Order: sequence, then structure tokens, then C-alpha cells
Amino acid sequence: MLLTTPQTPVIDEVLSELPVPVFGGKFPAVIADGEKREQGSVVAKLETEPALTVVPNLSEQPSDITTSLTSETAPRSGTVFVFADAYATGIDRFIRKLFRTCGTDYNYIGGGAGTLDEQQPSIYTEDGLVQDAAVVASLDNSSTIGVQHGWKKLAGPFQVTDADGSTVNSLEHRPAFRVYQEAIDTNGDHNLTRDEFFDTAKEYPFGISRIDGEAIVRDPFTVDTDGAITCFGDVPEGEFVHILTGDTDSLVAAASEAHDEAVSDGSGDTLFFDCMSRVLYLEDEFDREIEAVNPEIGALTIGEIANDGCGHLDYYNKTAVVLSLAHN
Repeated sequence: MLLTTPQTPVIDEVLSELPVPVFGGKFPAVIADGEKREQGSVVAKLETEPALTVVPNLSEQPSDITTSLTSETAPRSGTVFVFADAYATGIDRFIRKLFRTCGTDYNYIGGGAGTLDEQQPSIYTEDGLVQDAAVVASLDNSSTIGVQHGWKKLAGPFQVTDADGSTVNSLEHRPAFRVYQEAIDTNGDHNLTRDEFFDTAKEYPFGISRIDGEAIVRDPFTVDTDGAITCFGDVPEGEFVHILTGDTDSLVAAASEAHDEAVSDGSGDTLFFDCMSRVLYLEDEFDREIEAVNPEIGALTIGEIANDGCGHLDYYNKTAVVLSLAHN
């Protein structure tokens, strides 16, 4: 498994000539030796050879993903690593198809790869670096997982009355930005403007309501002239969302709880996939989150992919995901 930062050069020819399978992604930062690193790479050696699938064209209808996952050589249970181009528009559709293919016999962990600036090739495969794609690697190693976010309800619920994938056009039949702005101006600590949308919105994500689990967090990052808000990850029309808020203590406590859930049996290697937007929110306090988890390795992702132990596989934002991978 190869996790790098955008500044780390990796040549396609090198990847294709390696004698072992390689998979992974580029991320805004990686985690190694208990530190966040914005330059460098993490290379993790796995005990057994994974069954690999590369899924191209995520923004279109994804091609068949069953080839290696359902082959005779694929493990029937274990752990699945999933890395996807964060700017692809079909991640949620892909995640649903992946779960239908593999089911509940696996734990899943991974996240969205890329930079915070623009879409570029960010998924490592045996044939090189690609974009608008995902890579899936399944192992027969057992694992335990913890998923927590620590965000709390500030306002809502608001029904999503018009949406297109990850873009919310209206809430309660009004322009989404107007409803969002009024809720933050009334209940939050900021006066939200279009010009400073991202800087303020990082503190106020959406939470998609779920009856039997924690809300799925969605990270808003742009607003257009018509008042539509675009997020990382789909926000389905007809769903109800809250506007969330948090503080340093609640986010760090959530990461600690995710760690405790994952390492409950006291064994295995600890991997940490945490959202880059949590770093932008916590700033200098992010070290507290690293200390709470104390992982061997990890990455700061643009959205997190994980199951929550309750029969769900989801694409999260602003969420701490911890996996304890057992040795065979």
C-alpha cells in the first residue's frame, strides 16, 4: 500500500515494474511516526497478496467491479481497502455497488484521494497514476473498525427539495445558500458571506439524518450564483439534513472513541484515515487528535470510506476512521 503527498514524485514506469502489487493514493498529507507530514510517502508492506480491482470512469456508470472481488482467489471475508478520486462524481454510486458485491463479510476502510486545489491523477495502480478512478484491495486479514465524527446539531432539520448528486439546489423549497446562511447567522458565531464561504463552511457541515446511526456528514465547499451548495459526496433529494457544529474537545473525543472501538481487543496494527477538513478546522489542535489515536500509519483524506459496524458502508466527510488490522 502506497500513500503519498502531492509533492512526492512517483514514476508510472516504476510502479509497472515492481514485482509486487501496488495500490494507494495521493493525499493532502500522510501520517507516519505519530506525525502529520505534508511531504513524503508511506509504504506499507502487507502480509498477503491482495486481490486488486481498478474501477475507471467513476464519473460515468462504473464498469464491472466483480472481477477480482468475486474470483476464486479473492478472500471470502476480511478487510477491503478502498481509495477513490475525491473529485469523481460517482463515488456514492460506486460505494453502493461495492457493498452489494462484497456485503457484510468485510470491514472497509479508505477515502478520497487528491489535492484541495483541483482534480489530478491521484490513484496508484500497478499500471501507474490515474484519475476519475478507484482502486479496491481485499485481504483475508480480519480487522475491527471505529467510525466517529463528533459534530453536533446546530439547526434543522431541513428537507432537501432539489439536489443533483453532490449539489444541493434548494432546502425547504428555498435556495440552499439562503437557508444555510440564515441558520448560521442566527445560531452560529459567524456572519456567512459568499466570498468567505469555504472558510466559514468548514465549521458548519451538513448532517444527513439516519434513523439507526450517526448522521452522515457532508462537507460543503462551494456556492454558485444561484445559491446552490456543492459538497464532497451526494446529498440525496428528499432527505433531511441538519446543519452541524463542533468544537475541539468534541472532535478529539470522537477520534478517541473511534480508536477505542477499533482496538478493543488490544491487537493489530492501527491505521488512521482522517478528513483533511478536520485539520483545517482544528489547526494547531490537530496534534491532539493524532495523540488520541496514536496510529502506525494513515492519511488525511478528502472524505472517508468505511462501514460503521451496523450494516452500513458510506462515504463520509469530516469523520475519523480507525482500523485495527490483525496479523494472520
